[in-house]
Amino acid sequence: MKRKKVKQGVLSSIRGCILLAVFFLSANVSQLYAYKGNEVTVQEVKQSNVTVKGKVLDSKTKETLIGVAIIVKGVEKSGVITDINGEFSVNVPYANATLVFSYLGYRPTEVQLNGRRQIDVELTEDSRALDEVVVVGYTTQKRENITGAVSTITTKDLVQSPTANINNALAGRLPGMIVNQFSGGEPGVDKSELFIRGKSTYGDQSPIVIVDGIERDMSYLSANEIESFTILKDAASTAPYGIRGANGVIVITTKRGEATEKATVNFKASLGFNRPTKLPELLGSADYAMLYNEAKRNDALMEGGTPTNLFTDQAIADFRNGLGYNNDYFDYLFKTGIQQEYNLSVRGGSKVARYYVMAGYTDQGTNLKHVDLSAFDASASFKKYNFRSNIDINITDKFWIKLDLGARMTDRGSPGTSAERLVTIAMTQPPYLPIFVEQNDNESNSKYYVNNPKGMLYGDQIYRYNINGELTRTGYTQQKVTQIESSFSMGYDLDFITKGLKVAGTFSYDDKNDEWINRNLGTYDDGYRKYPKYATFMPVDSEGGRDVYMTPGNYAGAYKTGNKYEIDQTIGNGVDIKNPAHRTYYQLRLTYNNKFADKHSVAGLLLLNRSNENVYSGSEGSRNAKPNRRYQGLTGQFTYNFEDRYFTEFNFGYNGSENFAKEKRYGFFPAGSIGWMISNEKFMEETRGWLDQFKLRGSYGLVGSDKLPGDNRFGYLQFYGGSSGTNFGYPSFGSGVNGLNEGTLANTALTWEKAEKLNLGLDAMFLDQRLKISFDYFHEDRYDILTTLDDDKMGFPSIVGKDAPPLNVGKVKNHGIEFEVTWSDKIGKDFRYFIKPNFSFARNKLIYNGEIQYPNSWRGETGKSLYLNYVYEFDHFVKDQAEADALNASGYQGVFTNKLIPGDAVYKDLDGDGKITDIGDRKAMGHPRSPEIQFGLPITLQYKDFDFSVLFQGALNSSIMLKDAAIWDFPNFDQDKTGSVTPYHLKNRWTPETAETAKYPALHIGTHTNNKNSNSSLFLYDGKYVRLKNIEVGYTLPRRVIKFAGLSNVRVYAQGQNLLTFDKLGDSNLDPEVGNTSGYWYPVLKVFNFGIDVTF
Repeated sequence: MKRKKVKQGVLSSIRGCILLAVFFLSANVSQLYAYKGNEVTVQEVKQSNVTVKGKVLDSKTKETLIGVAIIVKGVEKSGVITDINGEFSVNVPYANATLVFSYLGYRPTEVQLNGRRQIDVELTEDSRALDEVVVVGYTTQKRENITGAVSTITTKDLVQSPTANINNALAGRLPGMIVNQFSGGEPGVDKSELFIRGKSTYGDQSPIVIVDGIERDMSYLSANEIESFTILKDAASTAPYGIRGANGVIVITTKRGEATEKATVNFKASLGFNRPTKLPELLGSADYAMLYNEAKRNDALMEGGTPTNLFTDQAIADFRNGLGYNNDYFDYLFKTGIQQEYNLSVRGGSKVARYYVMAGYTDQGTNLKHVDLSAFDASASFKKYNFRSNIDINITDKFWIKLDLGARMTDRGSPGTSAERLVTIAMTQPPYLPIFVEQNDNESNSKYYVNNPKGMLYGDQIYRYNINGELTRTGYTQQKVTQIESSFSMGYDLDFITKGLKVAGTFSYDDKNDEWINRNLGTYDDGYRKYPKYATFMPVDSEGGRDVYMTPGNYAGAYKTGNKYEIDQTIGNGVDIKNPAHRTYYQLRLTYNNKFADKHSVAGLLLLNRSNENVYSGSEGSRNAKPNRRYQGLTGQFTYNFEDRYFTEFNFGYNGSENFAKEKRYGFFPAGSIGWMISNEKFMEETRGWLDQFKLRGSYGLVGSDKLPGDNRFGYLQFYGGSSGTNFGYPSFGSGVNGLNEGTLANTALTWEKAEKLNLGLDAMFLDQRLKISFDYFHEDRYDILTTLDDDKMGFPSIVGKDAPPLNVGKVKNHGIEFEVTWSDKIGKDFRYFIKPNFSFARNKLIYNGEIQYPNSWRGETGKSLYLNYVYEFDHFVKDQAEADALNASGYQGVFTNKLIPGDAVYKDLDGDGKITDIGDRKAMGHPRSPEIQFGLPITLQYKDFDFSVLFQGALNSSIMLKDAAIWDFPNFDQDKTGSVTPYHLKNRWTPETAETAKYPALHIGTHTNNKNSNSSLFLYDGKYVRLKNIEVGYTLPRRVIKFAGLSNVRVYAQGQNLLTFDKLGDSNLDPEVGNTSGYWYPVLKVFNFGIDVTF
């Protein structure tokens, strides 16, 4: 009987969809609704033969609209919809009838015919309708009913950023979202870090990500498959996530099918070019040689020796005249990369079944030159493949199912060396040294360099890494990550119990595999680098030049064939499947939503969930299975709305975590919020001509985190490991006894990290929704922070032999404001514009972290912001030899080992003890590295078929501490860590002639630079910047041009990303988002992109 009912329901739904239009058009009798005062009467009227035809267009784009519903007002069974051309034909009973036009996302429009038989109608977007429903955690709510702190953007915003990683598309888009691309721009590892409302802990700070109701990674989702992107910021919004909600929640909803007359097919293709935004400038050979001599003389003065030169005046003159080498290693290393992206999607369905299917491919290309000299691909490259299929089926009008499948595969390649090393070589290698030692007639070659067969790689004991050797002779690494995410959901309406009651369940299974392929050519490093089949060189300094001696490096692994160097596949091969993971997730939820007496709206949620993740460590063949990672919890939500004026909401999460002992395992996290829609009050009636909405809201609650430092687990358990034991007896005759030793110490008192959050906000709309304002103030108390303590805090003394276990130690306060203002309007008939600035400010303060008590107030961390720079405060440069001698004799240097000479930096002796010490003279200065303020300014303009959008994004209250190669002078037998060859040495260094205007100390070589090696305010830069983050220009082809090809929309566009940057790092020429402030970092990329978007 049940099967028969299901079958009948499906057949009825299909039959209704097919015959719907025919049924409406074939009706011979309609019911005419007549209005008399407040009463409605029904009349039957015979249909006339009057037919009205026309077209429906978007008032902004002038494009026709497909599927607009049209009825004759007051007449039943009179409905039609617009066809693929936006055209309609409807029979009306009399000449003065009124037609009602309605379409999702547009304002309903009524048109009185007044005898007309041909009309064109324009519909206006209803901005309130477009964003009416917002996904908030496990439920959806009308935006006007939301009492928490929630911000949302859509795919329309995300696709304006031509980036492979969705994290990088978020900067400047959402108030409260802090986005830092400190990872640089290397393809595949350029993921921006994300924080919601700044940093309020020195423990784990990452928000959790929910994709279609399930915790998942979002990094390599395609922007084209995302419907909406929402961040939940306050306790009321995140309490349902309990132990995972302290750092905020990101909620992503992917696209789903729609009941349409015809499936919508969309194809997008783009081709672009990318290049580093900024690269440090490098000195030419002549300037480098001149400054090296100057540094060598300064070192001799420091040591009391006789000043000498490495380069003769004639050598420097030859360099200036174009003799010898003058390499720009960044120019040698980087080129313009080519990137491309393709996406194909199909969307459609009926009332019974709906579907969305998408496939995408992205290739970021590579920015490295010369990698094509190898027979293998050693480029820094990244490719990804995306697939998604979301299917919704209504088995009956009460029973539905969903089947979702998402898949991603990423393929990242890199040279056998690291991108960091390549940039290091470019930063530190002198420009006068060759990459290849060539035999030719160049006078400088024969005078200053040994002649060797063409093609030999140059290197020596100081500059022991050759940039071409690292690119093409170290092999390659390839990482392939495959992720498959599947979920099955079903639900049933329980109206037979009570109206508005529903039950639903979800099961998901996600699988991830990480495959690594390593090919190593057998390079060898014993103080200087040896590459397979190539020579390296050892230098000897001599007055007036450099003598070079060749030492062959006979290491197998590559052989030459023509102009290519092919890999020996028997050398250094490795294929590993690392750290696979499989996760299952179960969810059962009961929801209720009803309205009583047209005044009282009540909604509720009760949800049970559990996740189980199988985790492995190690490589294939030596893999160890770890205990499954499990979470389970109960979530509740209750909302009440009285006459759309007064709103209240209560949420809670009751969750369990494996990281704590049994009696500490579960935690209860409640939160509540209230809202008042003042604009709906009767005393506000006079404002309704200009005030559309004004709402006050507030929330308070408790959320938590269970993340242990280093992502460790089971903090309450004592671990033991194997040991080779102790050598018992006299050392010459004793023997070891195997046994066990203690690992990480246990802490059975370990419990949740907790966050109490307060949020006060307002939302307002004015002038027919042209102006919108949203403002929030927030305050958070984070305590019982999960951390480990160092010896300089309350950690164990070294005599214990073990570090302190994870503890709940610390308290941090965090507060701030954020706002977003939207103005949308039009000028005349054809010009529209949109501007939506947003601003976020968050500042934290450390209340307690267990640190030792310092003898002064400036050295400690308590009472200050987290992650400040603790530096020596620069005072002045040594004026002359007399001052240098006096300081050296007094012991002023303290932590610095070298003597001072004129031009060296002098730092303030803050504690007045006459010498510079770590404890006494370092102080907090500037701001944290991660900005306290971020802002965005999106602007969109549209004129007829042309559109233009731009996003300015920036940051304030950030400090950047430059160090190592970004500030030091010349390396000394350690190319990995020291030596910079940038023009600021030439322009701004101290010399007796520039003593009054110098910005940087006198030059030194290698370890003689230690007076400026330590962090100091001399190199503490203001990290603020403004960036032209995105720009897009588009043109939509007129419908009359494309309709003959069966197309509904064709748009061509050009995009740019990171095109201009204005900052305060002028001398260094580093990008303000550089993560490694030593300068050893793959730069952030700027992108020029061109594409086409076709819908049919």
